[in-house]
Amino acid sequence: MIIIGTFMHSIELEHALTKLESIGVSKERLLVVCMDKESKIFQSDKPNKASSLSTGVEIGLACATAMSVIGTSLGFIWTWGPVIWGLIFAFTGFCLGFGINAIFVNKHKRHNKFKSEVTVIVQCQAWQADEVQQVMWTNRALTVGLAQASPE
Repeated sequence: MIIIGTFMHSIELEHALTKLESIGVSKERLLVVCMDKESKIFQSDKPNKASSLSTGVEIGLACATAMSVIGTSLGFIWTWGPVIWGLIFAFTGFCLGFGINAIFVNKHKRHNKFKSEVTVIVQCQAWQADEVQQVMWTNRALTVGLAQASPE
């Protein structure tokens, strides 16, 4: 039997591999493959940058709208009037929204850069298949698949 499981690279993966070895699956019957998140040949960063830029602009415009309403309301009390204060608050709101979004997108992108999926392929006897699948599921496998090995 061949059992294939996918995991996020985490301590649960290491625990699953240790548990598989302890139930009798030898290291020679395990194949662990780290999957790439992006192609090294075709690096397409432009669609991701455009998408995050448009999201930043949308959040900036939403903050600008909210802040301009507040600035306009306060402008009736302050000396320069509602139009000037509405424009000042709109510009400030756009900069705040766009800047905060840019900070969070970069932090999120940097955090996910190192997290990758790992595929574990286990060749085992038919009587071990249920136990191997159970070990994978209890250690937070994303997916588990079962295939019949062709007889040699």
